[in-house]
Amino acid sequence: MDIGYEREQAESAPQRVHDQMLMLYEAETLYSAPPDTADPKLMSGPDPARKELYSKYADRLTDRREYGPLCTYVPNKRTPIFRWFKYKEGFSRALVQRLVSDEWRLPESSSIFDPFAGSGTTLLACQQLGFPSVGVEVMPVSVFVSKVKLFHDYDLVELARATRQLLDSPRVARSLKLPDVKIIRLAFTPDVHDAIVCLRETIRDMSHISEATRNFLLLGLLSILEEVSSTSKDGQFLRLVERPIPPVIDALGRRLCEMMDDLRLAEIGASAIDHVAPAEVIQGDARALPLGPEFDSSFDGVITSPPYLNRYDYSRTYSLELLLLFADDFAALKDIRHSLLRSHIESRPAPTDDVSMPALKEILDNIAPKRLNNPRIPIMIKGYFEDMNLVIRELHRVTRPSARVALVVANARFEGELTPVDMMLSELAESAGFETEAIWTTRYKGNSSQQMGRYGRVPVRESIVIWRKR
Repeated sequence: MDIGYEREQAESAPQRVHDQMLMLYEAETLYSAPPDTADPKLMSGPDPARKELYSKYADRLTDRREYGPLCTYVPNKRTPIFRWFKYKEGFSRALVQRLVSDEWRLPESSSIFDPFAGSGTTLLACQQLGFPSVGVEVMPVSVFVSKVKLFHDYDLVELARATRQLLDSPRVARSLKLPDVKIIRLAFTPDVHDAIVCLRETIRDMSHISEATRNFLLLGLLSILEEVSSTSKDGQFLRLVERPIPPVIDALGRRLCEMMDDLRLAEIGASAIDHVAPAEVIQGDARALPLGPEFDSSFDGVITSPPYLNRYDYSRTYSLELLLLFADDFAALKDIRHSLLRSHIESRPAPTDDVSMPALKEILDNIAPKRLNNPRIPIMIKGYFEDMNLVIRELHRVTRPSARVALVVANARFEGELTPVDMMLSELAESAGFETEAIWTTRYKGNSSQQMGRYGRVPVRESIVIWRKR
């Protein structure tokens, strides 16, 4: 090859990457609604700040589509213990294993942190792989599920005896009722409602069993609520469905037997390892971690997925589970709702104004004159980035120098305005003291039917952003 040509190619490579990234941005923001469905003036506003973001991160955006299936809960459906509770918003055990073992190649003494522990996938995977771990989670039902899954010293004989006693116990009518909340009345027939309350109270009355066994039985009951209800977890809410409802006692019996089979498999597997790595989940807020100064600069890695900026309200999605064990009335459910990261439409106005990003201002300015299907969308967007800024700064406090962070996130689109969440969070991370090593594109997600009707179909990225503490 001609040496001069080779040099010319090398010198023009950055410009080619820059041009390719701008083309990608234009493709992601291509509004293709026909003229009769939307006013072109409402389709998009100025976007120089977002183009600048795409230009900045051009050399770090990588196609890693092989990680797409691992960023979902689906693989956990077949994985013992991980499958004890359906948590659609979570990722898989395999993702954690790939990151710590294959990508980062961390020694087993390395400690891992998850500020959005969810149902405990990161913690349980690390426990099995030999990595000490700590997680923080604000949702009480998720903390409970994680603790039951992480406990590793069950008495299998007591579990079998207590399960048999529970399933064979007489169905005594109880005066207690679940909280008088509309979703309870819609979800359960009177017979199903009474059976659930009877089983819950029977478990609580079993004074001769250990706390671990009691929690195991309660998790079994929690995990079948959707199956015996007329609801289905569907994104932002519980959707009402018509389907055959199995007898509650049959559904519970099947679930508890499956859970005990998983423990027997785990006991066999545990005999091949020297020790079980410590794992702990703490109820608390990722924006102000309940970790004292002793945790400063203590973690070697972070693997997590914050709530997406997608309007999903976990207190609605998991309202049946919350009302069974953790919320006594609708007011308590609302308190939980307002304790969550502000990724949902009932978010309150941000109490802080610490985030000054050109891209965020551009998005909010462009949305302001549009006909929003909910006027609280700008409040949610602003609150989301204010909250995530606090989370990122807390991550910087508790991680060691050179620690890596893997954050599973997804971009969003509101009223035709693309919000590149992965890049905007990377901007916040860099201002907090991290550097962005990579942004892995794992898959593309679709838009709501309302978005497509007005602004056309524009797939948005789901990503894993990789940061490293400077």
